[in-house]
This record gives sequence, structure tokens and C-alpha cells, in this order.
Amino acid sequence: MDEKQLKKVGGQLLVAIYCLLFFQLTYSYTAAYASSLAAVPSFVFDFEQYIPFVPWMILPYMSSGLFFFLVPFYCRLKGELLCYAKRFTFVTLIAALCFLLFPLRFSFDRPSVEYPLFTIFFSFLKEYDSPFNQAPSLHVAYACLFWSVLRWKFNGWKKIILGIWLLLMGLGTLAVYQHHVIDLLTACLLVQVSFILFPNAIEQRHKLRQKSGVDSQKLDDRLPAVRNQQLANSYYLIGWIFMLLALLCEGYVLPLIVFAWVAFVCFAVGYNYLRGNTRFLKDHRGRIPLIKKVFYAPYQFAYRLMWRFFRKKNNPPLMELLPRCYVGSRLNAWEFVALGLDRNLVVFDLAAELEEVKLLGAMEKYYSFPLLDIAETDVHDAQVIIEAIVSGYSTLDEHENMVIHCTMGYSRSMIFAVLMTQELLSLDLNKAIDQVKSINRHMVLQDHAIQLMKIIIASRS
Repeated sequence: MDEKQLKKVGGQLLVAIYCLLFFQLTYSYTAAYASSLAAVPSFVFDFEQYIPFVPWMILPYMSSGLFFFLVPFYCRLKGELLCYAKRFTFVTLIAALCFLLFPLRFSFDRPSVEYPLFTIFFSFLKEYDSPFNQAPSLHVAYACLFWSVLRWKFNGWKKIILGIWLLLMGLGTLAVYQHHVIDLLTACLLVQVSFILFPNAIEQRHKLRQKSGVDSQKLDDRLPAVRNQQLANSYYLIGWIFMLLALLCEGYVLPLIVFAWVAFVCFAVGYNYLRGNTRFLKDHRGRIPLIKKVFYAPYQFAYRLMWRFFRKKNNPPLMELLPRCYVGSRLNAWEFVALGLDRNLVVFDLAAELEEVKLLGAMEKYYSFPLLDIAETDVHDAQVIIEAIVSGYSTLDEHENMVIHCTMGYSRSMIFAVLMTQELLSLDLNKAIDQVKSINRHMVLQDHAIQLMKIIIASRS
């Protein structure tokens, strides 16, 4: 993605005009098409009859036009502006197709409004907006797009106020009787897909630049920082799907609760991936508090299923990397007993998602360094981990063994197996990778992992 600084407003102005024209053409055409049909259905959940009409919510609702014009001018980099334009085009185009293929109509009668200022806005809404073009709500989708740009431009109380206002902008579609709930949910699904299809590395570079003080050009040479954000967006997308399923089960309490539970868990996991919070589940002894076990039960259940399935491919699940140093996947207690590794262990647990087996967690020299699965690893965290692992192996007593494990044994533990082999055997990176791969042919090292190892090796040389 081109990070060229935009020195003139011409590019932003062109994008603002393009967005306005593209929206106007597609929205007007689809609304005219729906109005020409003999009958257009509505989709309303039973609980929506209790949603109140709130006249003052017309203010955040109508402010969408102001954001519509201003947001492109907050894109200071060429790549950022291009990403916004791509997302806008995708969201608008897919929404227009939905309006044509599955036309819906708003079904509630809007109460009369007496306050003069509100009356003006509602008169404008009645004149220029449409009761058609319902699902997905472009109003909500655009509010999410606005936030995806503006969230990086403000801090502190200004960011909080902005977030609340954009939230009210989206909820205002319900409160002013312009959209139904299905429209909001499908909008969230649509915009989440756009975030996945068109990742904005600028967003994550900005975040990392604030955190680490490293300039964005150097970050390009280090890690693909957008990876965690993409994983978070994937969890969010799954969450919105389950939330939609939950509401579609209206009237069936058990499936509604289960689907909503899974949705909230996905949102929570996605948020922790976005924040890079590796310790969102386990404490320093590898244990998971009961309240987290209960809330994250669907997430834990899914990982246990994957653990049981994928471990069968990784045979043996634990391999001797160096004398008395074993690396691989998470094992059951009886498997450690069968291997004769049930005592005098130095344990390095790299798994973030599953609780450590009690046998290992009870070891005197147990160290928990949780890393998020298939996510990027923070450089500083990786330096701390490899320093601890090398030190731990160098100071092994004659009766001790070392175990380094993640959950599946394909990636996280293998990264540090390579780094450990490289340092202790004084090999270059490629030879260290070949050495570990000769032990574990199922090892998976993505580009971001190789980039990470290069940085660590360079910093320790």
C-alpha cells in the first residue's frame, strides 16, 4: 500500500465527489426500482414494536451528510484514501444489489413531530429519503466506515465523543423509524466483509507507531501489522453472523441464548486480538479463572476439538529438539507420564487459548508466555521469550528436562525452536529452519514469522 503523503486536497476532494455521486446514482436508482414494484415486503422482529420513537435522534442521523463530505479529508496518506474509497465502493455496490434482489420496505408509521427544528429535518427526510433500500442499512455501514478512518485521528475525550456520536448515528436509524433491526445487522456484516477484503495497514501502523515509537517505513520492513486486525475482523464477522442467527431464532429461547452467547464470545476474542492482549484468558500459572471458563466456553470447546483433530497429524506430538529439550503440542497428563516427563520439568507454555494441564502447571519451573494463535508476535515479547528459553536450557540441572509447547505444535512453538536452535548451534536462519523441519515436517512458518525471526536474530547478534 502506497504511504505517499497527500500534500494537496485534490485527491480527497475527488474521492468526496466520487462517493457522493456513486451513492446518489445507486441509491436513487434502487429506490425508484423498488417503488415501481406492486408489492414490497417488510422484515420486522416482534420485539421491534417496543422500540421508542425518539425525535431528537434525528440530529445524529442527519449529521451523516456532514461526515460523508469531511471524512475523505482526514485521509492524510494516499493508501489510506484509496482503502476508504475501495471500502465505500464495495459496501455501496453490494448494498445496491441487495436492494434490487431483496427489496424491503419500512413498515412503521412515524409519529408527528412538533418541535420546529426537528420538524424541518423530518420534512427533509420524508422528501428526500426513501422507505425502501432497507437491508443492509447504508446509513449504518457508512457510520462504520467513518469510524474506521476517524478513530485514528483523535484521542482522549474527543475520540470518546466521536465514537458515541457515530453510535447514535447508527442507532438513530431505529429511533427515527427509518430502518428495522435486520437492516442494522446486515449492514454490520457487510462492512465487516469490506474490512477483511480491503485491509488498511495504515491503521495498524499508526497504532504500532504510537506504541513503539518506530516510524512507519521501518514497520514495513518488520511485521505485517495488519494481520491481527484481519483476525479480529474475522472474529467480528463470525460474531455478527451468530447475532443474526440468534435474532432469527426469536421465540426459541435456547438457540437464541446459545447463538447470542457465541456472538458475544467472538466479539470479545476479536477485541483481544485487535488489542494484542495475549493474557485475556490465562494467569501466570496457566490457569483460567472460573468466570472466564464459563464465558469463553464456546471458544474453548472449538479449540479443544481442533486440538484433538490436528494433533493426530503431528506424530509424535512432542519431539526432542536438543538433548533433554522437547518441543511440540500440548499433551495430556498421561502422555507426559508415558514419556517419562512427569517430573523435574522446566516448562515454557506458549498457548493462550487452552488451560495448562495441572501436571505441568504445578511444576516449580513453569513459565507462561501466552501467544495468540496464528497472529503476529510482538517483537519485544519474542525477545523476552527467547531470552528466557535460552537461559532456561543453559541452566538445566542434570536431572531436568525442558518442554516448550503451544497448542497444536505447528507454529508458535516452532518459531522459538528455530530461534533456540539458531543461537545454541550458531547456525544461520535457513539452516536452523531446516534443522527443525527435519524433526517436525509439519512445521508451519508464515512470512510474518520469518520476518520476526530475522528481527530477533539481528537484535541478538
